Amino acid sequence: MSAPPPVTLAVPPSKSITHRALLLAARADGPSVLANPLLGADCLATLAALEALGTSVRHAVSMVNAPELHLTPVAAWQAPSKPLDCANSGTTLRLLAAAVALADFPVVLDGDASLRRRSSLPLVAALRSLGAQVSCDDAGRSPLTVCGPLGGGTVRLAPRVSSQFASGLILALALGPHGGAVHLEAPVDSAPYLHLTVEVAAAFDLAIRLDTALDGSVVLRAAGGQVPRGRRYAVEGDWSTAAFGLVGGALLGRAVRLTGLRAQSVQGDRAVVAALAAFGLAPRFETAADPSAGAATLVLDPAPLRAAGTLALGPTPDLFPALCALAARAPGTTTLVGAPSLRHKESDRIAVMAQGLRALGVACDERPDGLVVHGRPVGAPPAAAAQSGPPPMLDAAGDHRVHMALATLVAAMSRDAAAGFTADAVEVGQPDSAAVSHPGFAQELELLRGF
Repeated sequence: MSAPPPVTLAVPPSKSITHRALLLAARADGPSVLANPLLGADCLATLAALEALGTSVRHAVSMVNAPELHLTPVAAWQAPSKPLDCANSGTTLRLLAAAVALADFPVVLDGDASLRRRSSLPLVAALRSLGAQVSCDDAGRSPLTVCGPLGGGTVRLAPRVSSQFASGLILALALGPHGGAVHLEAPVDSAPYLHLTVEVAAAFDLAIRLDTALDGSVVLRAAGGQVPRGRRYAVEGDWSTAAFGLVGGALLGRAVRLTGLRAQSVQGDRAVVAALAAFGLAPRFETAADPSAGAATLVLDPAPLRAAGTLALGPTPDLFPALCALAARAPGTTTLVGAPSLRHKESDRIAVMAQGLRALGVACDERPDGLVVHGRPVGAPPAAAAQSGPPPMLDAAGDHRVHMALATLVAAMSRDAAAGFTADAVEVGQPDSAAVSHPGFAQELELLRGF
């Protein structure tokens, strides 16, 4: 029997880039057009908040049938009539909390129950040190009430704090009248996202300097009084989300072609290519990628999996759920570590992934900063936890990346008679959460399964 044809998947636009481009377009000197933005739940929360602050938004479709957002900024933001609803989006809360500190009226930022559990205390302390007034509980959780004006100066952030705090602060300092600097003490988690902030800002003519010291600490500097330039800006494909299409192809034995990725992207999750190689896979770009070119096509053919050894995910924690799913089917032990921030994402991703893997009969050991996965190859008997009783009901804790990882793993295990269940008999909770970053995930998984 011949192998099934490759599945071509269009990678969704970058969530991180869309958030930053929306904010900069809303503060620009004239109208902007964002081509191919991600219209997932998180980015829509940012867009709605910017509209509430006075930005005019028009949705359109381009000649190539891709979405476009036409944004017209206002000279000065207006006081919103109600709290800004950040929904489940930590990026929305953190970027906007810093940005609204430039206004001279109070703004309330709130979110859902999950967001209310996440602390923004380092950001709160930094904003207060720069002269803004911030009201919240003692743990720095939303709702946050923020009122400017924001002064200039230098702030220091402790090791391993979210890069979102630094991105929000440096953008606000650049847009404010005084400018300043943000020092991140080593080790710096998710440092590639800082480079992404600098790159997107530069596309809107905002100058931010990033310096990395020998000890690993990072300093971001920006002069004040900068005004972004209104422009047309195309959002590239999201390497974080591409990981699920690649892992899905590897687990389901399908060759995949992913379109819309930029080979020379500064997105840190481009490291998924090296991670897949550690599992014995060989992703490749279809044609030689010109660093100055736009999107390219990434190809992955199925191959036998092997344990990847130890992978340090500190700079790229969003790869963790997808790589956990891959490790579960790679014979041997794979250790995914170096990312304690995973405990404070939309869920405690370490604990929730461990719970899901064990329910599927995959042995694993939690660490403070990651997970040790003892992969069970195709045809191996399940671990004791999954040998008897009804098929498990898996709780994704409302976390989009956890849901996509577990759903992909379940689809792969359903093809293995030794697993003892079928995909239709196992429910992975909160499927709607995938819309945060990948609204078409369910359809993509069906394509990979061959339905």
